[in-house]
Amino acid sequence: MQACLQVRSLQFFHGCKHDIAGRTALLDLEVTAPVSEPVLARLSQPDGLPGLAPAEEMPDIAGRDWVAPLLVGGRGRAALADLSAALVVLLQLRARVPVHKGQVLEASPARIRLALPWQRQQLFRNATDLMIALLTPDTAEAEISQHLTRFLEQERRGGLAPNSMRFARAAMDRDMPVTVLNQQTLQIGWGARARRLRSSFTDRTGSLAEKLARDKYFSLQRLKQAALPVPEQRFVRTPEQAREAAAALGWPVVLKPVALDQGRGVHVGLTSDEVLIRAFHAASDLQDQGVLVEAFVPGDDHRLLVVNGRMMMAARRIPGGVTGDGKQTVDALLDQVNADPRRSSAPRSLLIEIRRDDEALSCLQEAGLTPDSVPEAGRFVPLRRTANVSTGGTAVDVTDLVHPDNRVAAIRAVRLVGLDVAGVDFLCPDISVSYRTGGGAICEVNGQPGFRPHWLSAPDRDINGEVLDALFAGQPARIPTAAITGTNGKSTTAMMLHHIWQGTGKTAGVCTTVGTWIGKDKVDSQNLSGLPGAELLLGDPAVEAAVLEMPRLGLIRFGQACDRYDVAALLNVQNDHLGQNGIETLEEMARLKSGVIRHASTAVVVNAEDPLCLQAVETTTAPRRILVAMDVATPALAAHLEGGGDGVFVATRDGADWIVMARGRHHVPVMKVADIPATMGGLLRFNVMNAMFAIALADAQSLPGDAIRTALAGFANTREKSPGRYNMLDGFACPMLIDYAHNDTAVAELCRVVRALPVTGRRLLALQILGNSGPHKLESSAAHLLESFDRIAVLPDLRVIRKYGYFTGDDPEEEMRQLSRATLIARGASDGQILTGPDSDALVDQMMHAVRPDDLVVLMMAPQAAFGHVDRLRIRDGARG
Repeated sequence: MQACLQVRSLQFFHGCKHDIAGRTALLDLEVTAPVSEPVLARLSQPDGLPGLAPAEEMPDIAGRDWVAPLLVGGRGRAALADLSAALVVLLQLRARVPVHKGQVLEASPARIRLALPWQRQQLFRNATDLMIALLTPDTAEAEISQHLTRFLEQERRGGLAPNSMRFARAAMDRDMPVTVLNQQTLQIGWGARARRLRSSFTDRTGSLAEKLARDKYFSLQRLKQAALPVPEQRFVRTPEQAREAAAALGWPVVLKPVALDQGRGVHVGLTSDEVLIRAFHAASDLQDQGVLVEAFVPGDDHRLLVVNGRMMMAARRIPGGVTGDGKQTVDALLDQVNADPRRSSAPRSLLIEIRRDDEALSCLQEAGLTPDSVPEAGRFVPLRRTANVSTGGTAVDVTDLVHPDNRVAAIRAVRLVGLDVAGVDFLCPDISVSYRTGGGAICEVNGQPGFRPHWLSAPDRDINGEVLDALFAGQPARIPTAAITGTNGKSTTAMMLHHIWQGTGKTAGVCTTVGTWIGKDKVDSQNLSGLPGAELLLGDPAVEAAVLEMPRLGLIRFGQACDRYDVAALLNVQNDHLGQNGIETLEEMARLKSGVIRHASTAVVVNAEDPLCLQAVETTTAPRRILVAMDVATPALAAHLEGGGDGVFVATRDGADWIVMARGRHHVPVMKVADIPATMGGLLRFNVMNAMFAIALADAQSLPGDAIRTALAGFANTREKSPGRYNMLDGFACPMLIDYAHNDTAVAELCRVVRALPVTGRRLLALQILGNSGPHKLESSAAHLLESFDRIAVLPDLRVIRKYGYFTGDDPEEEMRQLSRATLIARGASDGQILTGPDSDALVDQMMHAVRPDDLVVLMMAPQAAFGHVDRLRIRDGARG
């Protein structure tokens, strides 16, 4: 049979693309055969394929239409495309991998393009293959069910536990970020606001409390000392001690391992030495830490869920068994019970299959029945001695029936053990009657309680979501985020905003092309800008706010760093990196970078002097738009302010230039330009603009004005705060300036600044940015360079040469040197004005050897290379800089 769909291409991105809230896969499908309407209609229904969308696992999509809830914005463009996208999402969810919604990008009779979430690439590929099989015409339903069964058996091995999966989905429903740290542990939220869960263990579940809860003997002794109702117990290690304990307590008794859960090894209602000894050996075989013999407490078994000192839910657990109808045998009734699709032998099933084993036969014998007996209608016949769901039981909700005394006792018990989330096993004849009058006892306090009793007893209640609400206590799960993109100024603006955040007393993180900082600590010197740095910062519990530089290449390779930012800025779009990675024009570059501000939820800040930035701002949905320009008369800014909008500009007041924030006609001076050391008294126009953007972003994040002014007044172009950005160094034979001017606009501005500096001697340049990538940038900047510098040393950089691949001969470095020299001479340089050589260190040394105190040396190169030379010179010459 011919498949209806064929994969044409598949790309995986680790960031967000096309409004997918997480890792995004772009799936391109060719429609190779028609899919009949009956097939589409059948699969679109929850009961169209057994086990596809079971209500007990996914109650939120258990209605008639399960497709729309799994797609961004509801339905897409065509039934086949909708169903294809939703199936791939659903199959990943069924593998217990938390993924967000998918989206149909294009749908035609011949082609379907989808943007879909993913967590594991192989799982996604397998889900896609299964989706195609499900949609293939004439495939037998039995065969499809087999495919689904095999898929789940294989893929769930790498998935979450059911409780963790429900927590993840509850978090996503609440717009809380979810990160799977490993197969068992979730991080919900970001940075300092995040919580971590391993099933119902949380990051605040104390290890001592958990150990106390597991030690059933000592935990109950603790409760007994606190006057709480507990059954009488004896801790024993030998069969003889068990007999003595049972005699002292009085028959019947309960025997259980001292440190196991889920009802493993528990034997209830023992009435003789013979069965006691068998039970002792069975329990001892499971663990060798000792056994408890416990007085039998008559009544029903209840599980009370307590979270942060509040009882949230209670369920009465019912042992696995059958209910007679007066017609069928116990065996037939058991077959009916086990036919429930929710039951299986898998330990993580919602309901567990009840086996015809020795325990079942023993229970029947005590009830005076055999497997062939026909119980009267309405008679419940237990086939298990314990009421644990993990041993085949089920549950009914009794939350509203719990007597206040019983509720208080459960809460106190959890508090005494020290757990934040706990399940209290409460035995009593009637949970609505106080244990003080009706009897009852707490037999266990469980850390990491399973929630299956509550899912079964109240399937419409989102108990995992309610627990999350209690854990976060009304606090947001997200930390403040700011994303900054553009061609020039990203790193400096990001560092300025980070410095402002630090001035508020918060621990802020920032990732840039020159490093990543948490607070004042530089935690990585690599270029982690974009997604890699965001993952580092948002995963660190110390980080209270994150500032993210979003570079061109990171956006292409990864996508957006997260599903949304609070605020975002687009600084400018300049002629840089065109012709690389599929970006050929400025308009294409603007579209790429405008995706950052489209992901802002609160405010965007854009350059009112840049037409491409102004076009981009029209694509955003953020409620606040702040325009930035040097001059308030800039047409776009003036019109924006006239309409009551927000802006930042420079205005002269009392003979000094001030940065001013405005809303409409209401103008507020923020600070003098000259008070910001990074502007060098206003000479560095780029840094004036960078400071204005930082001020606008800080205001959009509601940071106080005093913190803004104090931080920027203390922000200088130092190696620590702004490496490679107009760093002026003293202590050498002459002043030295470092700047990473890597494109035409930045080179022109650096040359303007160099000409404006009060230099009485020569201006000397060590150039390692231009030339190595080819002659084009050197050609376009040659006039500025030759006008500004008396001598230029062109330094080889084999790494850059190899990266761009322009020079392909046997000696690419020599090719670069010859072509660079020829290019500059062709633009008017004298032969003696150009210095070249095979060794960068030797060229810098040659230049520094000839300098005079009134000269200026400029290192136009990447920060790491520049400071490598600086440190080497400092060690060699004992310089102070």
